[in-house]
Amino acid sequence: MTGSSPQVLVVGAGPAALSIATVLTCQQVPVDLEVIDPAGRWMAAWHRRFAAQDIPHLRSPAVHHPHPDPFALLATTPHDELTPSGGTNLPSTRSFARFCDELVHRQRLEDAVTATSATCLQVDGDGAPTVTLADGSTRRPDHLVLATNARRPNVPSAVRRLVGHDPRVACGDAATLDATPVGGHVVVVGGGLSAAHLAVGAAERGATVTLLTRRALRVRRFDTHPSWLGPSKRRPFELEPDPHVRRRTIDEARGGGSVPHRMRRRLERCEQLGALELRSRVTLTDVEADDRGLRVRDSGGGSVRADALWLATGGAIDVERDVLCRPLVSGGRATVVGGMPELDRDLSWPGTRVHLVGAAASLVLGPTAGNLVGQRRAALRLAAVLRGDDPVDADRIATGAGACSAASLRVHGDGLARSRS
Repeated sequence: MTGSSPQVLVVGAGPAALSIATVLTCQQVPVDLEVIDPAGRWMAAWHRRFAAQDIPHLRSPAVHHPHPDPFALLATTPHDELTPSGGTNLPSTRSFARFCDELVHRQRLEDAVTATSATCLQVDGDGAPTVTLADGSTRRPDHLVLATNARRPNVPSAVRRLVGHDPRVACGDAATLDATPVGGHVVVVGGGLSAAHLAVGAAERGATVTLLTRRALRVRRFDTHPSWLGPSKRRPFELEPDPHVRRRTIDEARGGGSVPHRMRRRLERCEQLGALELRSRVTLTDVEADDRGLRVRDSGGGSVRADALWLATGGAIDVERDVLCRPLVSGGRATVVGGMPELDRDLSWPGTRVHLVGAAASLVLGPTAGNLVGQRRAALRLAAVLRGDDPVDADRIATGAGACSAASLRVHGDGLARSRS
């Protein structure tokens, strides 16, 4: 790798970062790449979350993954590891993990992740970023990509005083089926797929479960309608000049938590067996904690004694509260609407060389920005920027120029070197 190659630092080593690294190698874009993540390895938080909820397969179709060729996973996955769903195939958790591990190996990315975290970001008058790491060292990359998917947890006010203080109350990723009180009672709060996985998993492990949802359980095959994958929805969205209108469109398209039909049937089986009670259109109103357990009350008059309370109430993107984005927000170069920034076409914060991917890029990429397919689109845009090409044109090409072969997943060139500046 030559010294003239741009230095790219990516914060976070999840699927969005892996998409970026894979696209860059597949398209032979010469860069010095470094990825930082506290775990020091690819996809650690993703794998931990899937294991904690015992998720058998992805909700996204098998054509959505970190590789630029949509058919790459299908070309390497046995048919018996795919679950048919509405004309598509969903990859098993095991096959998706194996595919990502193979990408890392084939693209020679094993050593691309540094085990550390970013604690501070500064941007000079020319938009050049300086990142301070946990050990006090700094990085001054040519381009910085924030791929952390940092979200502000939605914690019901009735239980905020207990979150982080009472081990029987777990929020978000802290809720794990390994902690199921067998023979005890678990209250799960939330109407999305995570809540359903936790409720079903706890019931199948021998607990009695009460599932509280704010509204009637919404059943949808995917979290966003597939029409958002094509130009009929995306083109009008991209042409809309008002970011407030686009922000409302994103909320309407995603519509909050939902579960696919297969999971709804699992919930119904648990209800029929008497292991689960679904209480819809209620909110959590009070939680009392004592030595005997938790007394959980809801707005419908329900009151149960529980051994554990798991909050699967989701979270919201809010760059104004993100420690790394605060300096960008205070610079006043971007409009922020509902926690999401109005980025430039190359997903950079206006006037800087700091790029945001994932749900934080939704005002540019639309409602699927935080999904695997949106992360791949973001990677194609970033690769185009580093090549000197138009990022929007690259996004609209299905596989991107110079993509790896789906059948061989060949390594191109010498992989990506890391910057240590």
